[in-house]
Amino acid sequence: MIQLIAAYSDAVILIICGLSTAVLGVLLAAIARRLWFARPRDAVEEPNKLAEVVHGSLLAFSVFVLALMLADVRVNLARADDAVSREGSYIARLDRDLASLDGSGPEAARKALRDYVGAVTRDEWHSLSTEDAGLSATADRALAALVLQVRKVAVENPDAASSLRGLLDRLEEYRQGRLETATKSVPGIFWWMILVFLLGAMLMNGRFYLNPAAIALIAAHMGAIGMVLGLIIIMDEPFRGESSISSARVSQAIKSLP
Repeated sequence: MIQLIAAYSDAVILIICGLSTAVLGVLLAAIARRLWFARPRDAVEEPNKLAEVVHGSLLAFSVFVLALMLADVRVNLARADDAVSREGSYIARLDRDLASLDGSGPEAARKALRDYVGAVTRDEWHSLSTEDAGLSATADRALAALVLQVRKVAVENPDAASSLRGLLDRLEEYRQGRLETATKSVPGIFWWMILVFLLGAMLMNGRFYLNPAAIALIAAHMGAIGMVLGLIIIMDEPFRGESSISSARVSQAIKSLP
């Protein structure tokens, strides 16, 4: 999934997922029809209450689990997006507060802040997009240098010390929050449940007489479910792919040194 998201656009991923489930749905329906549901000279579908109940239940369970997964990944993505915006605002505030102070210390701290932002947007965003998501060692070193410089400024400017330390604490909190967001994904048990329910529903489609119209309807139905699965896959990776969270709000938060 990681390679799929990194290599293709969202539209291509949705199409691949939709076509895959459509083809698989029709194929399994044909197999089930031939092995279990076929009757001699069966020209029209006969009512079968048990099969209808089982089929409807499997689809209902699938839709329910899909809705839970979609809501969870949507909330996670929205929170991560909002957190990046707030992180950018705190970076801008720290840069502004340092710029308002006199002396060489604040300028050195602003340069350290710029180096930290560069390390975050260049290295850490990439490290969060890998399969084993983690924080960047380069950003760790840049943050340590920033903390050292800001603490020196805080000692020289006791009136601003509390505000500067508070902003540093917020930056570290939001950095840790990015890691938590990148490593939070849909539990594997949900994917297994969806697989079982969908395969069961696909097999139960074999109870219908597979004329061209029925095949088209089954393909459309299963393809729609597959596109929802593709949407969940896309949104479950907030720092990967075409719809990933942009680092621009962090990089644009800090002004260049004069």
